Amino acid sequence: MTDKLPVAAGNSCSSEYEEALLLCGLVDDVQAPHLLEARPYRYAEGEDICRPGDPAHCLWIIVNGSVAVKLGDQTLFVRRRNELIGEQHLPGNGYQRIYGLVANESTVEVLIIDKDKISAHPEAGTIWRNIAKIISIKLRDASRKTASLGRQLADDTRILHAYTNPYALTRRLQSGGEHQAEYLVERAVIWFSDVVNFSRYTLKAAPERVADIVQRFFNAQTEPILEHGGHIDKFIGDGLMAFWVLPRSGEDAGQACMDAVQAAEQSTANVAAIKIGAEPLSLRIGLHIGLVVSGDFGSATRHQFTLIGPEVNKASRLEQVQAADIIEGDGPLGAVRLSREFWSELSSAKQRVFRHRFLVQAKNIGETEILTN
Repeated sequence: MTDKLPVAAGNSCSSEYEEALLLCGLVDDVQAPHLLEARPYRYAEGEDICRPGDPAHCLWIIVNGSVAVKLGDQTLFVRRRNELIGEQHLPGNGYQRIYGLVANESTVEVLIIDKDKISAHPEAGTIWRNIAKIISIKLRDASRKTASLGRQLADDTRILHAYTNPYALTRRLQSGGEHQAEYLVERAVIWFSDVVNFSRYTLKAAPERVADIVQRFFNAQTEPILEHGGHIDKFIGDGLMAFWVLPRSGEDAGQACMDAVQAAEQSTANVAAIKIGAEPLSLRIGLHIGLVVSGDFGSATRHQFTLIGPEVNKASRLEQVQAADIIEGDGPLGAVRLSREFWSELSSAKQRVFRHRFLVQAKNIGETEILTN
């Protein structure tokens, strides 16, 4: 865009211009830099110095301010005072700009040097060598930044997977980065679990000791859930919520329920192997199946993917049932509590394992039937 440059900024003999010319690296070992006839120009913030597709007839040296190197709407780099810009597309014939250069501050002052002046200079070979050296330095810097971004991306990915489950992440990516995950009505198996009476230790033991035990009993549940195809929704104090989403094809829910109950049996055994002194920890788990609403819920500034609805509440209440809530049924409540709807989806052999029936008064949902081992 050399034919559309703003008005000249002043005398090219200014010491500030001479300093920029010397410090940018273009005229290292050059005895007559003045023969390049560098000309100063000013730009206002947001003005284009060059656009993609413009012919590469010149390069620029930044005297004051900064310049954004842009590809579309994305800023790739910001170049600052005494840096050379626009040199990468200069070698060769008929080269065009790939990137745009945009003034990045309220006032940006540059020196423009025409390609023809470089080619006609008696020390052109030295100047082209300097340009090649500057390009090489920038490419090396870009390679380092790319490697750093790659490491950062890997770190970010690990962090992302630590804070969200694959199903929620997939739904989020399907909606795009600027939108919340859409809301869907889905059939799902819902899991709530809680370590019995663990809260009595939290203020008495050292914080590091508490954190270690919490991690152990969450690991004891997380591994079986993931191995059996479930997703961790959230950790709630010493409790855990998980889910299995059923296929939309109307496929039988029996496999998901079998997976969930096998994960529950393994989790209760794993947690029982963790002891505080000689006392083993124990786990309660509520499992239910039903329709839920899934998606991103929260405020305008912070939200998370989860499942909500009456069936979610029911799974939570099954886990919380105590002996005092029993209306009908004999014997102690088992560690794994199933709703009738969930139990009905199990194989006959597994139904016989969970054959103890109780009618209970569950908080906020009234009388309900549960089956335990």
